[in-house]
Amino acid sequence: MSEENQSEKSRYKQGQLLNFVNVRFPGNARSFSFFIGNRKFSYGQKVMAMSDRGMAVGYINSFIYQLPFKEDMLPLQSINKIATEADLEEQKQHYQKQKRTETICNDLIAQYNLEMNLTHVEFTQFGKKAVFYFTAPARVDFRQLVKDLVQNLKMRIELRQISVRDRAASVGGIGPCGLQLCCSSFLKQYGNVGVKMAKNQDLTLNFSKLNGVCGQLKCCLQYEDQVYTHKRKKLPEMGQLIAVKNGDRGRVINLLPLIEQFDLLTLKGIKRRYTADQYQAKNKTDSFEMPKSFEHVSDETSIIIGLDETKEREESAKREEIQAIENSSVGYGAEVFKELFGEETLATDH
Repeated sequence: MSEENQSEKSRYKQGQLLNFVNVRFPGNARSFSFFIGNRKFSYGQKVMAMSDRGMAVGYINSFIYQLPFKEDMLPLQSINKIATEADLEEQKQHYQKQKRTETICNDLIAQYNLEMNLTHVEFTQFGKKAVFYFTAPARVDFRQLVKDLVQNLKMRIELRQISVRDRAASVGGIGPCGLQLCCSSFLKQYGNVGVKMAKNQDLTLNFSKLNGVCGQLKCCLQYEDQVYTHKRKKLPEMGQLIAVKNGDRGRVINLLPLIEQFDLLTLKGIKRRYTADQYQAKNKTDSFEMPKSFEHVSDETSIIIGLDETKEREESAKREEIQAIENSSVGYGAEVFKELFGEETLATDH
């Protein structure tokens, strides 16, 4: 262990809570955690910090959070300073140089008729190396492209193929919701979204609405997926033949997971709506057949069977919670009164 790491280790105790913020650098698909100690920073503030590509201007994209100290955190990366106007001007010039480099690369890509789409360019190692990020449908032979870039730019060159999700996170943009893209603002991990999540939330499989600006399924589909999955466990399956508490039997024709209710077409040809607790899972294997057709089907879903029982249970639970709070607050108030005025005053009052 280096002397610097040993010094930091002796400065902080194992498990001691330390303050951190996340900093994101333009063109970088992920944010980095920085130790701030007792320094004060605000969300969105521009700072100078060491990224994996050298010292650069980034912006804080999290509120201050705390983590318990562990030895594997060493060395702790800290923010160098708040970015000044001079730093921002230098960053603009740096950005303009990157754009000129992109133009050179795009001209060469067109010249060699390569099937690749340049996303952005980054200078690393304090301007000694240029990394070109691109997307492509298949493997690309860019050996001649690299030779020409080295000849034109007189620096080390690296071409790195990335996914369309990484491209959206790196470039940034505005989503259909009107806000900054989640992947380019606060998400550390994005993707891992499937059509099953859309089906789980009863969303119409219209990919023009389900896909984000990257052309893939929106990352936000996973935000509510766990809630739907949890609530669906309380409900029967769609199309299942079941019996409910009031004796009705029939086929499940509609599920409303968020409000934990479901619709049943009974053997008598009546559509009825029930709360989740009316479903008797133990009777789900009851064997009976539904009529092939009904002369008349009536709709009684405006009356929710079991709703009064559910409300009564919720109100009872609230009353018990309020009573518990009142009981604890009486004791707490007495202790505080005793501490402030002494036992004798409390006894005299009573």
